[in-house]
Amino acid sequence: MKHVIVFSLVLLSPPTFAQTAGNEIEEVRVKRELASYEVVVSPNPSVDNVFINAPEGSICRIVSAAGTYVGTWEVREKGIDLNDLGIGTYIATITLKGQTIHRRFVIL
Repeated sequence: MKHVIVFSLVLLSPPTFAQTAGNEIEEVRVKRELASYEVVVSPNPSVDNVFINAPEGSICRIVSAAGTYVGTWEVREKGIDLNDLGIGTYIATITLKGQTIHRRFVIL
């Protein structure tokens, strides 16, 4: 009498190359979108009001050069007008879909 032994092997596979490549391609596309969009802080330097032109839907976080948190805004269709900031150097961190870009500006 012959005995037959059957083995069953279950593998949990990592994401396929196509899934991984798709995510990386999307990240590159978003980076290019943010990099190609002219993120401008103007006027720079400024005497009082500052305007930030960034992609609609991005999040803009402002801190002073000393590291003091100033505020966070969602960029609307027409950008962000920053009023009443004191004299100093500031850093705007603009984030869109997980990608970030920084802009420094000065108020005299």
